Amino acid sequence: LYVEDKKMMYVFICPKCGHTRMVSLLRELTCTRCNSAMANCEIDFLDWVDLGLKEREKLIHFYQQADPKDLCFYRPMPFYDHWERGYW
Repeated sequence: LYVEDKKMMYVFICPKCGHTRMVSLLRELTCTRCNSAMANCEIDFLDWVDLGLKEREKLIHFYQQADPKDLCFYRPMPFYDHWERGYW
């Protein structure tokens, strides 16, 4: 889902329990299963949808094995997040 080549959906993965969530407006997430901070997955949402189950499991395992300091826990601020930029 894109508007003028801007990402509108983001994939987050919990590095602790492996739970995944797809969101559009939230900048940071807490896992609904274990209350840990969720990492912004670097793969595009449309590419995530095209992945098979085993490929998704491999990516989730990669995030679980990664050093937390190497993960991004915030998504990029898109053009439509006016309240985060102080427009409203």
